Amino acid sequence: MRKTALLLGVALYAGAVPAHAEDTAPAQIVVTAPIADDNALLADTPVNAQVLSGDALTHQDHANLADLLNANLGSVTLSNGTGSPYQSDVSYRGFAATSLLGSPTGLSVWLDGVRMNEPFGSIVNWDLIPISAISAVEVLPGSNPVFGLNTLGGALVLTTKNGADNRGFSVMAQGGSFSRRGAQAEAGGTLAGRTLDWFVAGNYDDQAGYRWYTHTRVSQAYGKLRWHGIASNAELGVIWADSSLNGTQGLPLSMLGTPQMAYTWPDNVSNTQVVINLKADTRLSPALKLSGNLYYRRSDSHSSNSNAGLGDHCDGVTYDCSALAPGGTAVDLNTSNPFMAGTAANAAYAPYTGTLPIHDYTSGINTTLVLSDVYQHTFGGNLLLDLDAPLGPLTNDVNVGGSFETSSIRYTQNTDMAYLVNYQTVLMPWNFLYGSDTGFQGNPLVNSVAITSRNASFDVFARDIIKLTPRLSLTAALGYTFTRVSLAGTNSTFLDPGGAYTWTGNDGNTWYNPAYIGASSWNEATGSLATATVPQGGVAGPEIDPVDGAHTYHRLNPSIGLAWNPRSEVGLFASYSEAMRAPTAIELACADPSTPCSLPTGFNGDPDLKAVVAHSLELGARGTVGKRLGWNAAIYRTMVDNDIQFIYDPSGLGYFANLGRTERKGFELGLNADLRHVHLAASYGYVAATYRDSFIDADGDTVAPGSHITGIPAQSFKLRGTFQPTRAVLLGATLITVSSQYAHGDEANIDTAVPGYTLVNLDVHITPVRHVELFGTVTNLFDVHYATFGVMGSNIFNGNDEQFRTPAPGRAFVGGMRYSFGGPHSSADAD
Repeated sequence: MRKTALLLGVALYAGAVPAHAEDTAPAQIVVTAPIADDNALLADTPVNAQVLSGDALTHQDHANLADLLNANLGSVTLSNGTGSPYQSDVSYRGFAATSLLGSPTGLSVWLDGVRMNEPFGSIVNWDLIPISAISAVEVLPGSNPVFGLNTLGGALVLTTKNGADNRGFSVMAQGGSFSRRGAQAEAGGTLAGRTLDWFVAGNYDDQAGYRWYTHTRVSQAYGKLRWHGIASNAELGVIWADSSLNGTQGLPLSMLGTPQMAYTWPDNVSNTQVVINLKADTRLSPALKLSGNLYYRRSDSHSSNSNAGLGDHCDGVTYDCSALAPGGTAVDLNTSNPFMAGTAANAAYAPYTGTLPIHDYTSGINTTLVLSDVYQHTFGGNLLLDLDAPLGPLTNDVNVGGSFETSSIRYTQNTDMAYLVNYQTVLMPWNFLYGSDTGFQGNPLVNSVAITSRNASFDVFARDIIKLTPRLSLTAALGYTFTRVSLAGTNSTFLDPGGAYTWTGNDGNTWYNPAYIGASSWNEATGSLATATVPQGGVAGPEIDPVDGAHTYHRLNPSIGLAWNPRSEVGLFASYSEAMRAPTAIELACADPSTPCSLPTGFNGDPDLKAVVAHSLELGARGTVGKRLGWNAAIYRTMVDNDIQFIYDPSGLGYFANLGRTERKGFELGLNADLRHVHLAASYGYVAATYRDSFIDADGDTVAPGSHITGIPAQSFKLRGTFQPTRAVLLGATLITVSSQYAHGDEANIDTAVPGYTLVNLDVHITPVRHVELFGTVTNLFDVHYATFGVMGSNIFNGNDEQFRTPAPGRAFVGGMRYSFGGPHSSADAD
């Protein structure tokens, strides 16, 4: 990281700082609860909080919230395993907010008091958060018990725009590389003498993607209506989102020469969401305020996932599947000799003249296609009682409140045998395509899962900020978290995972699918046909295993912190906090090492897992030099008990397990400088994320204490600079440097690490005439070939175990125009 150190030195010399320049403002405030209806001065906050607004939200034109965080926040890195720009894992101090099942979640995300972590897996779908409606982003580090579940490493709190602060109308259109085209519009205003204000925003993004078959379409809409009374206020917020995200998995190192290519496809996730949020507050007395919200959130997700790992492949030489049309027309293997002319196998081939269909049941079908549906309905809310009353001679700010959430989840999943044709996974035709006279009543269904889950959780807390002296603040909180997760359903097996009509069940019996008896099976090795018969002592399937259970978790979590400001330009802080994360439904249902799952597929029972508990300690300082330079620094350590991780093996299968203790420790530095025409911001983050207890991974390797947790880079550096020579021109540049990381599945740190990278992005904004803005961005200016995600796997096309990496986008250009009128487009513009 010599380059990083040099760049950091340059930034320090130049007086640069995090893109949250507002951190040094004398009266800057941060929220203290999920509903974001109470706040405290940053100077009285005992953690290194970060706030984004201004340039980050109005000039950088990021497509999604994950990219915004990555470009501007210290100690944040991205990992993307699919190639879809909206499916990134956001890592902050070694804890993740992820959009993919299988990654442990350690960050809570709140938007206007609505918990955005999905009930199923606690994932965060970045495509469902309307970035054009966001007015501020706050990151509060530590295991804060006030923010409830998943707040192991921190809480991300999002605040939306309103019509009073965002009057007028704005519309934007853009287009660029990878066939990208998009549009945004927003409008806001006040009514009835400002008793009412309203705001609406919409966003559309469509792009073909950097890699083949990674087309993305995202539509988002947001609306808010607020009423202001003499002592009370109320607002109604609505979010709607719909998306279709395609990705093509990682590529083995032997195929990275063409980074745009697909390993297998299609892989699609289509999400829809509706959120209705009703908030209100009332002033009970000059010192007492009551606020709360109730919300309903519905999210549906439909996914298809191609899996290449069942043996044979269609390369036109060893195994000829060219007769299978992409539309799914059945290939008639009895008329297509799959062996090369002149070989013994070719000579031994004898066409089949029967009426039953021929499949390669015994030696393995090419691949499988997994189709999943998740339906989630969630009701929740928050209540907060804020008392600002002196405690004797001491200033005192007391919060008493809590949050609750109840969810019903319905999950179905089918794993079907399929053909792999030119890297495309095509479902094997179902029995009705053969006609009723064939006598074949089977279908290519390998496995079917149908479960329902009900989750209920609540948090209650009391938090107090006491001014012990005018310059010394004590913050203490105590929270109680309760969660109950119940599962009911079945896991049904119809065929062996390799495609055979017989298999050994979990009970040790030999099972078979009676629908296949009499059908022909193809033996590629001998070039001969056989007829499926009932195995001796066999039990007719499907084999049905229950997935049932109920689990309850609860814990009392404390926190305490001090903020001391000996001088107006210097502040010191220290804190200790604890928080709990309960295992999610998907983790509980895929926790048996003897029957691993292939995420996001499969469930294998309901073994119990322990709750994850985090203990965080943080020390730091912040301050200013004059009126134009600000700085912050912090060191931290978080010990996690019973950490849960998905343990991979080369086949892509795995299971969730409690790994014992893990640790994240590190430090971060931030600087900013506001000069006459120049703003500079820099941040550096270091995190050592390690396993502290030994365990055996899925490959049988011993993971020793001190081994690095996979998928977490140790170092990151951000440098943002803007230059505004005139009011009509703004030039910006962003540099991002990230160090190497170990690939998932390499918990023992044996394989080569995924290399680090350095990126440069540029942006320009020109206002040639009033109300009109022209803008352009260049990302990955130097067209760096890099990857942010790696996983160990088996390459079906050469039979080797290899590291897979997901190629990140190359250089891209985007240009557009924004037209605004009727008032300041945003509060930042008003400034």
